[in-house]
Amino acid sequence: MNENEFNKRVEKFVTALRDLYLDADEREGTEMPKIELKEENLTDDFTAMIIAVNLLYTSITGDDEMDLIGFTHMVNRLIFQWYMEKQEREVEDHEQPE
Repeated sequence: MNENEFNKRVEKFVTALRDLYLDADEREGTEMPKIELKEENLTDDFTAMIIAVNLLYTSITGDDEMDLIGFTHMVNRLIFQWYMEKQEREVEDHEQPE
């Protein structure tokens, strides 16, 4: 996938994510064409999705100081926190008497 095509994918993903926070009449991506799922592009697609989430984060928070590596570090901390809380809930559920 060339750089121009990759950037278009990033824009499609960020538009789709941003639209989730907008009313239907305010959405940009209502006429967005389908992206074809191809195994040879999966790595590029997942990378584009991560970059899109980073762009969404930046647009919502205004935090343009954090680079992509810092963002993925923050996401890893959030996922670790979520996982630990999930584990705690599962333990609590198993410890409750029936």
